[in-house]
Amino acid sequence: MKKLQNQILILGISLLLGGLFLTNCVPHEQRSPEEIAAIQRAKRDSIRKANYNRCLFKMSNADQYKIQENWTAAIRNYKDVIELGCVEDFADPLFKDLAHCYYRNDQPDSAAWAIEEGLIYKPTDLHMLKLMAYYNRGNLDKTLEAWTRINNLYPGNTEYMFELADLYFKAGHYDEQITLLEEILEIEPDNKKAELSIIAAYEAKGVDPIELYAKNFETDKSHPQYAYQYAQRLIDSNNYVKAVTVLEEALKYNASNKNLTEMLAESYVNTGQRDKAVLVYEELAQKNPTDNELFIKISSLYREMGQYQKALQFADKAVEIPPHNGRAMAERGEVYLAIAQANTMNLNLNDKLVYHMAYEDFKEALKQGNGNVRSKINFLENNKLIITGQSDYFLATEANKVGPNEFKPVGEGYAWITRTVKVQ
Repeated sequence: MKKLQNQILILGISLLLGGLFLTNCVPHEQRSPEEIAAIQRAKRDSIRKANYNRCLFKMSNADQYKIQENWTAAIRNYKDVIELGCVEDFADPLFKDLAHCYYRNDQPDSAAWAIEEGLIYKPTDLHMLKLMAYYNRGNLDKTLEAWTRINNLYPGNTEYMFELADLYFKAGHYDEQITLLEEILEIEPDNKKAELSIIAAYEAKGVDPIELYAKNFETDKSHPQYAYQYAQRLIDSNNYVKAVTVLEEALKYNASNKNLTEMLAESYVNTGQRDKAVLVYEELAQKNPTDNELFIKISSLYREMGQYQKALQFADKAVEIPPHNGRAMAERGEVYLAIAQANTMNLNLNDKLVYHMAYEDFKEALKQGNGNVRSKINFLENNKLIITGQSDYFLATEANKVGPNEFKPVGEGYAWITRTVKVQ
């Protein structure tokens, strides 16, 4: 009986072991792709963990050789890390450093290969993508691929968009370049580089861009970008009369568009319509009260039109608004200079007081960093048009005197000026 029990036990164990053996010996073709991938991954992880310390040692050796500029030895150690299966642990900086060593060892193709291998593990690494473009700069297709991937990762970055646009131009992909440049202009409407690049792309295609811009505008006059492109091209070709027509029409649909409005004002100026231009700028200044460039332009136009009181009014506003870079102060100096020149018959103290106001503003503009006023300062000094001391204010009348050593100009052309001059 006991013998029979032993036989039954042995048979059971044999069946169990046989079952286990058969389970582990399932043919590969009977395993699912997921099972195979899991087995392979487990093997790689096992090897990687077992070799981690060796890989760490190899990386350290490679880094030391790189510092010593022993490129061949560094490459050998970096490749050992790859062969030991530790890539996932050291992908960054392994492949960047390996590429650098290959490049310094006059193996540019191998450098490009190393970066592409690295991108398998770090597909969104910006630095590695830029290195892909750099090491493949002799291969236009690969460089295009790198910058396309970068732009897909960082949409709206105009610096990267320009890199890709330039490559499109080199590759003769003018339509793709134009599309990308127009996207840049939607982000930065005043970007002159994008505008000029679009023109160059159309010319490379044998198309006059102004014809296309005109067609686009006529198709949709409410589209601000179409109007801007067409008007800018007209302005670039000095066709200001046509630009006025286009911009007046476009602003019916885009009344608050600052760029189009400024272009219209500029076109009015260049067609001799300063009165219209100044009104456009004044309307803009009301909507943009912190833009001192607008106040400078208004002052300059009124000055050129001989309306000095209005010119001074806007120049006074401009000097109060940042940035204080000397431009507004220089414009106010120009207003006082124009007032004095318009009223000087036989030079007298009243004239010199106003000239001196201009001189003070030019000096302040220079102090604020505007070097363009040096010639004005020299002109006033060399022609003795400034107040220099007792020899000047000794001639002052009671009407000129405001206080001790403080004077104001009087007379028909100056009575409205409230500013005074203090002299030592």
